Amino acid sequence: MAIQKTEAFVLKTQPFRSSSLIVTFFTRSFGKIRAVVKGVRSEREMRGALFELFTRLEIVFYEKVRSDLHLLSEAFILESQDRLRTDLATISYASYLSELVDRVTEVHDPHEKIFDLLDFSFRFLGSLAPEDLVRLFEVKLLHEVGWLPYLEGCLACQDTKLEAGFFSIQQGALFCSRCARDQRDARPISREALAAIRHAVRHDLETGLKHRIGSGARKEIGTLLEQFLLYRLGGPLKSRGFLKSIRPVLAAG
Repeated sequence: MAIQKTEAFVLKTQPFRSSSLIVTFFTRSFGKIRAVVKGVRSEREMRGALFELFTRLEIVFYEKVRSDLHLLSEAFILESQDRLRTDLATISYASYLSELVDRVTEVHDPHEKIFDLLDFSFRFLGSLAPEDLVRLFEVKLLHEVGWLPYLEGCLACQDTKLEAGFFSIQQGALFCSRCARDQRDARPISREALAAIRHAVRHDLETGLKHRIGSGARKEIGTLLEQFLLYRLGGPLKSRGFLKSIRPVLAAG
């Protein structure tokens, strides 16, 4: 077994046997990994805080070649992210981002850009408009894992002069009006919404958040991404459903 060291965010935990945990991490160097943490439940006061959701750690683990379940050796807190867990809004949005990353990424598929997306989002949740941050996060995450493969022009005829078009939920790609006739699931996407998605793909989150779009385009993108994720994941995320249920409470606050 090779000994590996990397930075990691805690995405989720689950009990394992009598006193251990299985922790799903998203790491800077190895992408998503799962590791057994032995004895943590019997030493909760000493070690439990290490594996709170969203915590940024430096971890050392024994990498098992023939299994995707590794053995954690050491962990050190780099950022506890306590502020994310003390507010209903931030814990809800952070939980959604974590669940989304867990669902769309594969084990041991490194994406340092996704690690940086989580890092930025966790740092600024609470100080930036969360819906805008989530919308940009979704676009950049889906592009990074290849679920939004081509948005610069029509996937079929390669027309790159499109300023508006039709988006196929099944293919995650853009089509012109002529080629969209062969795509039953293709739905119109406006000039402003398409420009905003393209801008999000090309720029980092910080720059993307400075790009102002109208409320109509914002809603259009949100609906499109929700439908796309629903199709690709085969059902809704629990955290997204919870976010919808508490949205009136957050708006009132």
